[in-house]
Amino acid sequence: MNEQQVAELIRKYNAGTLQQDEKTALDIWYLKFASESQSELPIEKENLLSEKLKSSLPLQYEKRTIKLWPRIVAAAALLAIVVSATFWWLKDSGSHPQYANDIAPGKMGATLTLANGKKISLTGASNGEIAKELGLSISKTASGQIVYHIERGQGKSNGLNTLTTAIGETYMLILPDQSKVWLNAASSLTYHQALTANGVRRVKLTGEGYFEVAKDKEHPFIVESGTQSVEVLGTHFNVNAYPDEKAYRTTLLEGSVKIGDRGQSKILKPGNQASNTGGNINLSVVDTEFAIAWKNNNFVFDRLDIKEIMKMIARWYNVEVIYEEEIPAGTFWGSVSRFDNISKVLIPLEATGDVHFKIEGRKIYVRR
Repeated sequence: MNEQQVAELIRKYNAGTLQQDEKTALDIWYLKFASESQSELPIEKENLLSEKLKSSLPLQYEKRTIKLWPRIVAAAALLAIVVSATFWWLKDSGSHPQYANDIAPGKMGATLTLANGKKISLTGASNGEIAKELGLSISKTASGQIVYHIERGQGKSNGLNTLTTAIGETYMLILPDQSKVWLNAASSLTYHQALTANGVRRVKLTGEGYFEVAKDKEHPFIVESGTQSVEVLGTHFNVNAYPDEKAYRTTLLEGSVKIGDRGQSKILKPGNQASNTGGNINLSVVDTEFAIAWKNNNFVFDRLDIKEIMKMIARWYNVEVIYEEEIPAGTFWGSVSRFDNISKVLIPLEATGDVHFKIEGRKIYVRR
């Protein structure tokens, strides 16, 4: 890219009009320029600009011993554009990886299993009431949500319902107490038909869910995942409890929650994330936007290694990931829309030059 082209992309970024493919182009330029630039900024301004840019640009690759962003931010802020016009990402169709086939993203869909064992595919279900039993009616809205309604004086059943998303599916439901739950791909939520039993609102989660819990001081809301329990009265939080992850991660956005496992417990404050490995619970302060990006239909990677990223991609795009040889030891961070085909996610990763992909059917081969 030449100076004029880069300046135009930065102008669009500042105006909030940068398109996804333009973000990719700008990101590639940043990565190239960062390896050459020696520009410096005062540390305060550098940090401020870094945080502003980091949250919206596509994927970055960062080796363990190299920090790219200070030089990248300096380049953007000062417009010290000294890169020669060696490529123009948006114009040259041969300047980025080409894949034999592409794969569409996941979609809204789930299966609801009622207490009587009946299974309802929500992907093909018509809008309106889809089930009614024991004082409860279950409806599907025009926007694809599932809503529970308890009839007055009814809804005492202890029967269990389970909402399940397959690989490549996501769904949102509104429970009888009006709490809202978003389920990520390959997840399930099991709950009593009336939600409350023995004075407690209790659900069991496998996979990942984002919760906006309706306030009810008389009836605690408990999310169980394996031996872990998360207890709240009314708050917003995310629970990542996939069985194939190293740890269960609970991230609190507002309110407070108590997380417990095998006799250990911790209280979370807004901005805290609890990482639970076999009952060993550690708290840290995090950017909560990373934890709930999936709920907002984005992939946002916060210095993740390639295996962690590919695990997320596999769940959403319903693909098998095969590693052909040694993979890079560094980490990536950035953001990509989950609405895009898989190539839109892989291209900026591959553009770093440290990882390469091959798509064959629904298999993704990964190599250095």
